[in-house]
Formats: sequence, C-alpha cells, structure tokens
Amino acid sequence: MSGFWAKVGAKISQFLYWTLESHPGKLFGTSIGFLLGLLMVTLGFWRTLVLALFAVLGFVLGKRQDDHKDISTWFEKHFNKF
Repeated sequence: MSGFWAKVGAKISQFLYWTLESHPGKLFGTSIGFLLGLLMVTLGFWRTLVLALFAVLGFVLGKRQDDHKDISTWFEKHFNKF
C-alpha cells in the first residue's frame, strides 16, 4: 500500500511543479481565493476583512524593507495628516 501512496505523492508533486512553472498566476489566484473562502466560512466576513487588511499592510511594509526604503517615511506620509 505504501508504494501506491508514494506514486500518488510523486504525481501530485509533478503536477504542482508543472502548474507552478506553466501557470503561476492561476495557481496563486486559485490558492488565495480558496484561502479567503475558507476564512469567510470559518471566521465570517468582517474578521476575514480585518485579517486581509493586516496581511496587505504587512506585505507593503515588508516590501519597503526589502527594497531598503525607510518605513518611517511611509508612516509619516500616510498617518501624519493632522
């Protein structure tokens, strides 16, 4: 029986590698859509929305850090309105 599952695992790995090489946007979009749908069902709309907003904020701040840009200027630009 373990040989069967090893073959199934190998086929799934091969398919995922092919999908990632040939259709990365479709794989990413489908994965995000599935994850958001699952979160909506388990957490509800508003909690999922807050979680998604924090994820986007974390991505933006992480990207700025990766690009060696100062994070404090971003905070001052967006939150120093008063």
